[in-house]
Amino acid sequence: MKNKMSAPNAGRQSPEPEKQTGAQQQDVPASNINDQGAAPSQGTKQANEDQKAGLSSNPTHPLEKHADETTSKK
Repeated sequence: MKNKMSAPNAGRQSPEPEKQTGAQQQDVPASNINDQGAAPSQGTKQANEDQKAGLSSNPTHPLEKHADETTSKK
């Protein structure tokens, strides 16, 4: 049996340093990776504001009316 230096799990070893890619050699990460350049249009912003304006700040639960009717003393 040959005594090779190998990782206990196949496929888990890093490549030799001279064969590593830039990312493996601690290259500086790309700047602004989250800047995709797709800000919402003005029409979309207005539609969102209009939709939010119609919402109540504390909506009633769908069963709240039923609960009040069944537990109230008549």
